[in-house]
Amino acid sequence: METHELDDESYRCFTCNAVFRGRVFEIAREWERTHFSSTIPEVEIVDAYGLECYCSQTCLDARRDMVMAAEAVPIRRVDGIGPVNPCANCGGPVDMTEFHLAYAGMCSDMRGAMALTVDVDYLAVLCKKCHPYGRTYKTCTDIEATVVNAPF
Repeated sequence: METHELDDESYRCFTCNAVFRGRVFEIAREWERTHFSSTIPEVEIVDAYGLECYCSQTCLDARRDMVMAAEAVPIRRVDGIGPVNPCANCGGPVDMTEFHLAYAGMCSDMRGAMALTVDVDYLAVLCKKCHPYGRTYKTCTDIEATVVNAPF
């Protein structure tokens, strides 16, 4: 449902500038790891930052390459979550069971402050040597807290 006024439950599309609510498409940077102890892998996200949001998949697709270029991370999609996936920068192994930096295009239904994820397209994962601020989540958050628009 498109509206014209931006309020606490609405968003403005980065592509077409429409104000919308409900279903949100976004590109996010996440600090996460995957647990493979059950039949369906479970992703634990300890920090996420929505880079941009969109009113449709078409609008997300229109800006995806530009957003990832601004992050200086090439798109190297992850087909299914395995215990090891290739780093988008160097092609080296990323142990998905350890915390790592990931970029995802997502579709979520928003219900107040709660997001119900409908679909995730992993655009890139980065190994410890390729994300620029070190090897730990604390290092990344400490630097991000002091540097505006940290390009990781």
